[in-house]
Amino acid sequence: MGDGSKDTFNFFERKRRIISGVFLLAGIPFLLFTRPGWPEGGIIDLALRYGGILVILAGIAGRAWCTMYIGGRKNSQLVQDGPYSMCRNPLYFFSFLGGLGACLVFENLPVIFLYLVVFSLYYPFVIKSEERRLEMLFGAEFFAYKKQVPAFIPNPFVFRVGGKAPADARRMAKTLLDGSIFLLFIPLAYALNMLQAGGLLHTYWKIP
Repeated sequence: MGDGSKDTFNFFERKRRIISGVFLLAGIPFLLFTRPGWPEGGIIDLALRYGGILVILAGIAGRAWCTMYIGGRKNSQLVQDGPYSMCRNPLYFFSFLGGLGACLVFENLPVIFLYLVVFSLYYPFVIKSEERRLEMLFGAEFFAYKKQVPAFIPNPFVFRVGGKAPADARRMAKTLLDGSIFLLFIPLAYALNMLQAGGLLHTYWKIP
């Protein structure tokens, strides 16, 4: 692997954290001063709230599944089994689900829209940078894999279990701990809803 590819990937990784921070800051005013216009306990309220929780859990479980397969093989072997048989970047896909679920539990349409826009504009560059690194590491093997497996949206019809996944307990624990951050948004959403419903936090705009 050339230093230029590594530096490019590290650049996007650093910017990823900055972009995430900017997104959170931009979303705070919407969360604090707007609230859903649909009735609490209605079908839209329940669908977004509990759907968001399910999406968060799917994101956390998916991230752990990816870690179970890729283990410490990221730079030594091109993993093409399990979640990596359905798409080339499953860890980013499941991270996307975790973030989307966190937005859904707040039931705030501008925040959901902002998240989708930020992700769709920035993450393609992160993925391309990562794939350039894999091209340099694995060459023809990666190009053949690239032709068969989609980049981001999983294709369940090409799924294969493959051989024994080299699960690493330490890596799994770290992935689950990192993913648990998404769970923190659930009590935050409930607390925010209680403050707004009780009039302790004034809202200026009901959406829609």
